[in-house]
Amino acid sequence: MPSMISQLAVLSALLLQAAAQTLSISSVGAIGTGCSPGTVKAHVNQADQSVSLQFSNFRADAGPNYAISDGRVNCQLTVGVQVPAGYQFAFDQTVLNTAYSVSSGVKVSSSTTYYFQGELSESSGTCGVTGPASSSYTTLVNRLSPTIWSPCGKASIVSINTDLRADNGNTNNSGSISVRNSTDASFIWRKC
Repeated sequence: MPSMISQLAVLSALLLQAAAQTLSISSVGAIGTGCSPGTVKAHVNQADQSVSLQFSNFRADAGPNYAISDGRVNCQLTVGVQVPAGYQFAFDQTVLNTAYSVSSGVKVSSSTTYYFQGELSESSGTCGVTGPASSSYTTLVNRLSPTIWSPCGKASIVSINTDLRADNGNTNNSGSISVRNSTDASFIWRKC
């Protein structure tokens, strides 16, 4: 039995060591119909192991008084990150703090896709609400799949694209979704 206990102790130590790593951001760029330059801020919350993105006016609207283009907005962030030697990170989910109001026949949704520049694989997740429904503050969680790992132990650039949609299946009704305060992208570590 000591062999099993020592194996568990070693595994626990490795997991704690991986969790204790820090991610730092060296640059942030934003482009898209939902985020003009200077309207997005990003910072790393080491305690929660997440990257927090703060938007100033990120919303999608659908209905009789809106153009079709108002129903889909996106924000593509390009984030320079520093990864500790011997480690990789991956995002596992995004949590969007949102407000929405949708009439019958209208659906609002959020989706997130990320990839590391120079890599072919990407990870994505989507969630949505179909009307009638409304909430002045709720969280929508996009679980990202598959897990895509950063290059091992070096600086890299990760692109994170978030989009909001208001799809109007009933042209007489309306719907809207907006990000309130922030979106948090949580990350996980592993040794490489």
